[in-house]
Amino acid sequence: MKNCFYLLTIIGFFFFSCEQEQIKFNQNQWNTPDDILYNHRETMIKDLQTNYLKKGMKLNDVEKLLGENQLTGEEDSIQLQYEIYTDYGSDIDPVETKTFIVNFKADSTLINTHVYHWTK
Repeated sequence: MKNCFYLLTIIGFFFFSCEQEQIKFNQNQWNTPDDILYNHRETMIKDLQTNYLKKGMKLNDVEKLLGENQLTGEEDSIQLQYEIYTDYGSDIDPVETKTFIVNFKADSTLINTHVYHWTK
């Protein structure tokens, strides 16, 4: 019984310590896909949010840093979307996606950022 407890403790430790290693933001790497994917972007997001993207930044400055990308707009907001990851499984339609979202006010000042994770 005691051995089972130790085994479960070790398994739990490995399970909870498997967080993806974060790296420093690198503009060149951010804008260069690995083959056709941007899997490496996810490891840069914490550094990007902490050290580069600040509330009040202008849209043009963010696009200079991250590159121009999908831009959507409403009457009172603007949003940039950067692909992080797309998994197609064994189909032509995605089964999982991750997108880095950068939200702006209508006057083009940064409000917030987050990762949108979608699964089928």
